[in-house]
Amino acid sequence: MSAGTVQTWLPLLVIGLVLALRWRNLARPRPLRTARLWIAPLFMTVVVGLAMFGMPISAYGLIAVAGGLALGLLIGWRRAHLLHLSRDPQTGALQMRQTPAAFVLIIALLVVKRVLVPQPGADATGHIAPQALIVTDALMGFALGMILATNLTLWLRARDVPHRDAPPAGE
Repeated sequence: MSAGTVQTWLPLLVIGLVLALRWRNLARPRPLRTARLWIAPLFMTVVVGLAMFGMPISAYGLIAVAGGLALGLLIGWRRAHLLHLSRDPQTGALQMRQTPAAFVLIIALLVVKRVLVPQPGADATGHIAPQALIVTDALMGFALGMILATNLTLWLRARDVPHRDAPPAGE
């Protein structure tokens, strides 16, 4: 087996394994800790900020980041609405369950990225192609937007999930 074949198939195998494990646990609710929802957006903002500071981007790169951010915000908002929030009947703890639709959305994003996004890399001289940098900028903006929108929307939705000792609506 050649090194190129391993480089192509190994990431797909790992992604497939992770997705299979996630599919198996799809119906099981997981705890949602709203107090920690700010950590991932902050971390991602710092990473994207450091990447942009460390390698200043062109005007096309800024447009790519803005476009990726806008698309990421939209898809993150939609994904957060596809997740099912509830409270544990015994403890009253907030729980989140991924729906099949939310799972399919993530798989679709992986497929679209793999099929539609070109895989530019270094040219014969070892320099990174400008298209690779623009695609990277767009993907950084997309990831940041998706994480921001998902976590903000989950936090907003979690406030509306009734507590177990709350009176029924309309009383």
